[in-house]
Amino acid sequence: MTDHLSERPAEPGELCTCGRPAITVYLAGKFGPTGWCGQADGGNQAEPCPFCGRGRHAHRCPAYRLRPEGTTQ
Repeated sequence: MTDHLSERPAEPGELCTCGRPAITVYLAGKFGPTGWCGQADGGNQAEPCPFCGRGRHAHRCPAYRLRPEGTTQ
């Protein structure tokens, strides 16, 4: 039987969809690897989206990247 991982610990520089540092990365799903910070509050809703600079999204920002360009491990 093949062991398929559905999550792994986040690596330094990986982000949650709210912009905080991720603690877990979920590997499965329609959007691909997605970071999670452990807080289901969506981040500071008064601030703009950390990925596109616009208002916060009801769902994942299309500009979200697990590891923003220019960050290294």
